[in-house]
Amino acid sequence: MFLSASLRPLVAAGLLAAAALAPGRAAAEAPAVPVAECDAATVLYTVRSSFAHGAARVEKDNLEIAEFGTIRSQGAGVNDPSPIPRRWCYAPVKLSDGTRSTAYWRIDDSAGFASPGLFDIHDRIEVCVLGRDRWRVHDGTCRTVRRWW
Repeated sequence: MFLSASLRPLVAAGLLAAAALAPGRAAAEAPAVPVAECDAATVLYTVRSSFAHGAARVEKDNLEIAEFGTIRSQGAGVNDPSPIPRRWCYAPVKLSDGTRSTAYWRIDDSAGFASPGLFDIHDRIEVCVLGRDRWRVHDGTCRTVRRWW
């Protein structure tokens, strides 16, 4: 069956909800969330390039993420609180100027510009490095990309 990109998140959310409510299903068998892993090569490439782009364009600084520490997930969810499948990630980072901080990123599945799945864009990744958000785009403490509830 072929589904348009805009319907995929809704169908996925419905299937995951139905699977979670199936009788006899153990709590440990929770359905997987269809979002890239925090340490996937494409995700880390996007995190690095997004930060470097923002540093160059907004802060007028030639700053990059030089190294990631242990990459961790803060969880993943569908309908938690949004029907868009998401994963929240973080890692300590070393920047190209030698300073250390923590990077947070949120991966949204099928959340293209203006509507879910537009132009078949599968993952949208929002990135924030703690202490490098002086315009408070992510609330100054990266709150909008961290899982805080």
